[in-house]
Order: sequence, then structure tokens, then C-alpha cells
Amino acid sequence: MGVEAMSKGKWIAGVTVAAVVLGGGGYAYYASQHNDNATGGKVGNLNVEYKNDKTIKKGGNLNVAYESDVPFKAQFEAGLMDDATMQQMAAPATGGSVNGGGGIFNADNDFNIQKGGQADISFDKNAKTATVTLRDDLKWSDGKPVTAKDYEFAYEIVANPAYGSSRWTDSLANIEGLSDYHAGKAKSISGITFPDGEEGKKIKLQFKENKPGFKHTGNGYFLESVSPYHYLKDVEPKKLASDPKTTTKPLVTGPFKPEKIVSGESIYYTQNKYYYGKKPNLKSITYTTVDPSKTVASIKAGKYDVVKEASPSVYPQIKKLGNVAVTGQQQLYISMLNFNLGHYDTKTSQNVQDRKTPLQDKRVRQAIGYARNVDEVTKKFGNGLTQRANTLIPPIFKDYSDTKLKGYPEDIKKANKLLDEAGWKWDKKHEFREKDGKRLNLTYMARQSNGNSEAVAKNYIQQWKKIGANVTLYKGRLTDFNTYLQITTSPESGAWDLTDAAWSLSSDPSQNDLFSKGAQYNTGHFTSPELTKKLNKIDSSTIKNDKERAEAFKDYQKYMNDEAYVIPTSFSTDYTPVNKRVANWSMAYGDNNAWSDLGVTSNTPAKN
Repeated sequence: MGVEAMSKGKWIAGVTVAAVVLGGGGYAYYASQHNDNATGGKVGNLNVEYKNDKTIKKGGNLNVAYESDVPFKAQFEAGLMDDATMQQMAAPATGGSVNGGGGIFNADNDFNIQKGGQADISFDKNAKTATVTLRDDLKWSDGKPVTAKDYEFAYEIVANPAYGSSRWTDSLANIEGLSDYHAGKAKSISGITFPDGEEGKKIKLQFKENKPGFKHTGNGYFLESVSPYHYLKDVEPKKLASDPKTTTKPLVTGPFKPEKIVSGESIYYTQNKYYYGKKPNLKSITYTTVDPSKTVASIKAGKYDVVKEASPSVYPQIKKLGNVAVTGQQQLYISMLNFNLGHYDTKTSQNVQDRKTPLQDKRVRQAIGYARNVDEVTKKFGNGLTQRANTLIPPIFKDYSDTKLKGYPEDIKKANKLLDEAGWKWDKKHEFREKDGKRLNLTYMARQSNGNSEAVAKNYIQQWKKIGANVTLYKGRLTDFNTYLQITTSPESGAWDLTDAAWSLSSDPSQNDLFSKGAQYNTGHFTSPELTKKLNKIDSSTIKNDKERAEAFKDYQKYMNDEAYVIPTSFSTDYTPVNKRVANWSMAYGDNNAWSDLGVTSNTPAKN
């Protein structure tokens, strides 16, 4: 049940979001976005790979932990998976790199689709089609072959509202007939056909337009996962997300299969004997979560071989430990401040910006942005691993990220001026601002993510008070991730005004699936004809070369910076401590066989 590779803007990050699960005639052009730090070498002072020259022991168990203060929700069906924690924890079952999100197509370090994966894809520019060919020896972990129907069924799960997927986007509507199927106007998807029948290995996709990102993984215009039709077809759609067949007893196609799942706690993986690729060096993998307060002590004691998503706040302690090597990679990640401006209409599958709130005035949104002291916060708590974001496109996409934009650095004077211009006047005590007899009251749904969350939230509330905004915490406390996810992905607007958000982004930088009018992950529900125009331009078939696409991206970034529908907060470097008994560890995005190659050189982890 493949997790979709680096899915476009769809992974809302749990500890840090993203975890949730984020591209005609121009299709032949491929914007070659070069990522200098994706492969071996260094990212800052951190090595991308850990070299271990000792002999790998036959078999062995690898202990991997994901730092999280909330239980994870087990879900192996790509179309129903929303959070980055599960995306990472499912990685041994999907294959691909250790960064998570492996799909049916291989990718290189620059995120170009490569041949040799679970499937290959070819395009016909003139016909506006793509042909997906599943490899002949691709099987599910029950030994049954993966078929063309399994690939098509993945679209049914995403597009049929009865399944409850949050992954329907305007990008997928570029496949002929998929919108009609989504709207209940058709019983099948006319743009997906089977040249060799449903039990065959070929699938043809008919597009309305060719897109410049087609040959890039994570482009969002076609799925990169398969779903076991023979295993799931009899499950009632509305029950699929909670059925053991997708939660605790799933079928998978990667090098490891889940043997035992304790939902919320751990996943024990063993070798998948039906895996088509190289037999793994490891006999098993135990993947669990670790509370942020116990991360350092657990690593020191050798309890875990690898810890994913360790908080930047404990980096100074971890890097001093002698039993681990600390590796790093540029992160496909952006955190931001979200404003609640409307709701998602489930009948039309569209966001509607209709909420009655002072935040409908962009000057108020801009003022809220300028009041934050993000540079000071990242310096104090980021330990050199985070930096204030000046725009919505991370620097890993160096050709597209607009380095000239300043974003929203702290500027209390400018923030106050903006509120003055918006008609918000100080009350008699010069304590808060008022307009039309109403105080500027805002509810802040601050996330509980690590030990510094409360301090950061209180800091921002004090900053906003400096400009006369009376900001209070949602229900008087920080919000845990699972509750946050439930509230923000609900179609209703909810009783919050601002919240912290973060996204594990796609390997294609287009943000159509994050912020378009039809994007369910547009949790602020903002929309405008001009935004739609600029998003569509980025993925337009009229784009002829990389320079044109870069110009479209920068035009979009300037617009978003001015409108302040969201305020960029930070970019991040992903660091991972690795026990020194581990061999063949690499954070390279193009390492498609990472989980098979991993091994250990001793029976017990090194202790500090």
C-alpha cells in the first residue's frame, strides 16, 4: 500500500507541520531543479552520509525512533494518510530513501523520475498521455501480483468522497473524467484505462493538459502509489480508514512488512519475502516513537540506532555524544502562521473565504506578521538548524526561491502603522485596539510540539500585545498535534483565528495542492482569482523553459508576501543522530534502496 512519494504539500509535520501528505505542449520541458546538497557531502557542518567500514553482520534488528509527544495513528493507505509521523514510520514498507515517502517511481537526487523502480512512466506529448508500467515481479506482501487495477484503485480512494480522503486536489482534476468521478457524475474514471486489462501491468492516463512538472516526483498530477484492490474491495468505503486492513494488517510492496503494530506506540517490521529487489541486510526493524523529554537519554544509552525528527533544542547535547554520528539534509519543509479566513465547501469541493474576522483585511494580517520576533526565536531555540523564512519556497529549490524578498522580519513600528491605516485605534488605556466598538480579539491555536512550545507561544502573544492585539490561546492551552490535525482539516472554519502550521513539501516546488481553491489542505481557506491565476501559471503548459517557470514562481511569491494569506516562519535543516554500529546510512534523496542497504556491525548499539 505504497505511500505516495514526496507527495505535494500533503504531509503535516507533527513535531515541528508538514506532516501532513505538496507540478500541453510544454510537457516535454522539464525544469531541472538542481539540489546541490541532496547527495553525499555536507549540508552545513553535517555529513549527508555516515561511513562505517566495519563488516555488516548477517541479520540484526535496527531500532528507529521518531520524536513525538503524541501517539501516532497507524495508517498505511497513502490516500488516507495525513501526518508526517506515519509517513516516516511507514518508510521501511514502501522503500525509497530514509527520508520517507517512497513511492512506485524511483527518483534521483534532483527529484527526476528514474527507471527501475516498482513502476516506470513514459509520456506522449502529442496525445497528452502517460503510460505507467508496473514491473512484472512486483507483488504484495501476501504474494499476489500488483495489477493495473491496484494503481487505478488508488485514484478511487482519493477521488471518491465516501472514503474520506483529504488528498483530492485541483491538480488531479487534470486527468480526464476524474472530476466527474469525484462529483459522483460518473461510475468510472474515463481518463484511466488498461491496455492489457485490469489484471495487466500497464495503465494509460489521459490528461487535459501537459504540465512542466510531469517528469518530477511529487508533481501532484498523477499518483505514485498502489492500493491492493483484491484485499480492500469488500471494505465499506467509510470504514476503510479504520479497518485493520489499512491500519494494523496492511499489505505492502517494500523490502519490509509490518509484522506487529501497536497503534500509537510501535511497528515491528520483518523482511518481505515477496519483495522484488535486493534482500535486506537487516532481519528486522523496530520503529517506535520517543517522547521529546527522553530523546537525549535514550540515544546516550544506545536504546535507539536512529532518531528521526529530533528537536533542534536538544541538538547541542546530541552532537557531543560519542556513540552517535549526526547526519543532515536540507529539509523539504516550511513552517508558517496560518489565518482562518473561511471554510471548505464539501458539496463543491472548493474553499470559500467568507469568515467574519478582522483578518480579512490584509493590513491586519501583515501587522500580525511584522509583530513576531522570529529571528530572535530561531536564534534562541533553533541552534543553527532553523532560520526565519523570507518566502514560501524553501532554499533547497535555489532556482525558484526568491532570495530578494524580505518576508516579515520584526518591525513593531510598521505593524502599528498598518493597524492605524486599517482603522484600529488604541483604547483609552492604550492597552488594546478597537474598531466599531469591538476590541481586536484573536484566538491563537498554538501547537504543542516540544519543550519550547509554551515559551514561544507566550512570546508571540506578548509581541502581539505590543501592537494592541488581544491574543489568547485556544481553550486556554496549547493544542496537541492529533487535535490540531482534526480541527484544521475539518471543512468547518473552527473557533480559531491564527495557528502555527508546517508542511513536509513535495519534491516539486509548485504549491497548487496546498493553496489552490480546491485544495483541502488549504486550511486557512483563502482564495482569489489572482491567486488561482498565479498558481496555474506555474504549472501551465505554456511554460517553455526553466527561466519562465522561475519567473512564474517569483511572481507568485511576491503576491503571497503582499497578501499575507499565510506568513512564512522558518526553514529547517533535518538532522539525524545515527548510532556508530549502523552501516550504509544515507540521507540522500535519490537513495532508492536505502532500507535494503542498511545494516549493523555489532549485536548491541554503542553507548555513550
